[in-house]
Amino acid sequence: MIKYERSHTVRTLLRLQRQGLARQACISVATVRRPEAEDGGAAVAPGTLNTVQHAVKAAEAEFTPEGVRRLRSRTPEDKAALVREIMAIADRTAQLAEENPGFAEDDLYDENGLPA
Repeated sequence: MIKYERSHTVRTLLRLQRQGLARQACISVATVRRPEAEDGGAAVAPGTLNTVQHAVKAAEAEFTPEGVRRLRSRTPEDKAALVREIMAIADRTAQLAEENPGFAEDDLYDENGLPA
């Protein structure tokens, strides 16, 4: 058995949920979750490790002794598109905050302190 760690780091780099990495590597979500557990030491079979590494490489990233890295850097156009996407998310979030004011305790509880 080989231990692999940093799967959460590669998922962050590739912007994948556990389900996405599991689907790409054709393994279960539980297998992806094991090395990310608090004890961090769950062992994974060599064949499974190889499968995960191939899925990560297909997504243009790789595990390194220092962590993970992209196999190719983003072009200026890719970076600009990512910034536009992030700004659009920020704008939508700000709009939702304006449209949906927060709750006060008076909105949640009646005069007796019971849920409204």
